[in-house]
Amino acid sequence: MTAPIFPRITIIGLGLIGSSIARAAHEKKLAANIVGYDHNEIYTGFAHKEKFIDEAAADLQSSVEDSDFVIIATPPASLSDIAQEIGVHLKPGAIVMDVASIKLAAVESIAPHLPDNVIFIPAHPIAGSEQKGVRGGRSDLFVRKRVIITPKEQPDSKLFGVLNNFWSAMGARLEGMPADIHDLIYAYMSHLPQLIAFCLEQPLGKYYAQPEISPLFKTFLRISASDPQLWAEIFELNKENILKALDRYIDVITHVHKELQQAPEGEESKNDEQLAYTVLFPRIVASCLVTTVMEAEKNAGLPFVRYAGTGFADLSAPAMIPPEADIEQISAQYKLVEKIIDKFLIRLKMFRSALASDRAS
Repeated sequence: MTAPIFPRITIIGLGLIGSSIARAAHEKKLAANIVGYDHNEIYTGFAHKEKFIDEAAADLQSSVEDSDFVIIATPPASLSDIAQEIGVHLKPGAIVMDVASIKLAAVESIAPHLPDNVIFIPAHPIAGSEQKGVRGGRSDLFVRKRVIITPKEQPDSKLFGVLNNFWSAMGARLEGMPADIHDLIYAYMSHLPQLIAFCLEQPLGKYYAQPEISPLFKTFLRISASDPQLWAEIFELNKENILKALDRYIDVITHVHKELQQAPEGEESKNDEQLAYTVLFPRIVASCLVTTVMEAEKNAGLPFVRYAGTGFADLSAPAMIPPEADIEQISAQYKLVEKIIDKFLIRLKMFRSALASDRAS
């Protein structure tokens, strides 16, 4: 029997990511003792009852005492308060890791409050789901996924080996990059697709509630069900990068919109509503996203698409189908498609204005 990687780990926050780590660590026996803490006692109680944590901590301070590895899996807004509360209770040599999807802000929130005798490794598992909460966790969530780490200094080979063993046992691949590069890449590969998904309900109208129309349409809409409160925090913390990405996306889709507006007068436009809403409009949304990302890759000289997660893959899925037939159909349905894009652009610009003025919702 293989020995556990850590004698004792603590997972703070038992939502989707935290509970998935706990489930996988329990299943793979990666720690002799798994401690869980969540401010929602129902989450902690559920995790303990289901036996994917060994101890349900009553408070933050006691949760981290004597732990070798502390994983903070809470929304970004709580990171500073948590770091302040646990700092003096961490044992010397403990490893602290957050799993937020925005790294510069996470480092600024956590690092100043940790003692010099602990090791801080900012991380971002490129895994997620539209599901949320402790019941949404899955032990296989990290299989064939990347975990990006963004420490200020490169870990020594022993520390990297320990962390790599932990995540690879759960099926993930560990990879490092600077925090600012991470935030730039994921503004395009994660945050922009999620923002777009939140803007789809109004233009899609009644079809938004009918993702069962086709498997592809359901895939396209999947991340629109994600937690808006969590994402509002992420958008705010990576605002500068996201606004640049969103501005370029708006430019690209505005170009398509103008082309449809300039269709020759008198040219007949068909009116297949379901086709326009559930096939042609998703194709345009996805294709414009792919174009925006390809331009950003070229400008930055970085392989953005290499770091794509399932959110980007799902929202861009309609662009992966051979385009010839859809392009002809878009031309044939130009009036209806133009009307849908007009509503979409209004929503995107409203979101952009709210984000720029700190009111994204």
